[in-house]
Amino acid sequence: MVRHIADTLDAHGVPEAVVVGHSLGGVVAVEYARANPGRARAAVNLDGFWWGREYPGADRVSEALLASAGTMAPPGYIEEKVINSARFGIPAGRAEAAARAAARPFPDGTWQTLPERAAALEIFDELHRIFELDVTAWLDGVDCPLLLVQAGRHLPPAPGMEWFGEFSTRFAHGVSEELAALSRTRPAIGINRIDATHLMNLETPEAVATLVAGFVRGLPG
Repeated sequence: MVRHIADTLDAHGVPEAVVVGHSLGGVVAVEYARANPGRARAAVNLDGFWWGREYPGADRVSEALLASAGTMAPPGYIEEKVINSARFGIPAGRAEAAARAAARPFPDGTWQTLPERAAALEIFDELHRIFELDVTAWLDGVDCPLLLVQAGRHLPPAPGMEWFGEFSTRFAHGVSEELAALSRTRPAIGINRIDATHLMNLETPEAVATLVAGFVRGLPG
């Protein structure tokens, strides 16, 4: 994915860029900055954090995620996603577009959720490798300005996964403490929280855009 970004910028004649990503895309944005120190003017990570294999409860979370990765969904999948998204104030049109972008339709009305299972397994393994230690160690060696944004609210756990709420709270608190410590020793790292769940780019796109634009305007040069 990092190579795809570099190839795309080359194809459009863009020598330098601020790379912005949400969730997995936020991890990719930081990894692009690491791999391209002369081309990344800055990077923005919107709630893209992961837990290492040794993090308490990580095995249980990973098992739950793997169970649903790359599965086939029934014909009413898109409609169900739109209904669920309404709980977070996400407009139906925006929710439907996002759901359709993350699944592939079949003639019988079913949907293949993306990425497919083999790719999802590779992604999970890579995330565990990247975050083998902690967020502080992950960001070591990334020297360009960074904006790291955490969700201010937690996603409600799915039925049968009530334990995930406790895990999310504990993990978010741990990340917050790490980021606060980083901000005191690395002035090029900006830390922010936004009043939304992990779905911030769908819930409050205007607030996200304002935050990113303000960060970019404040960059040197």
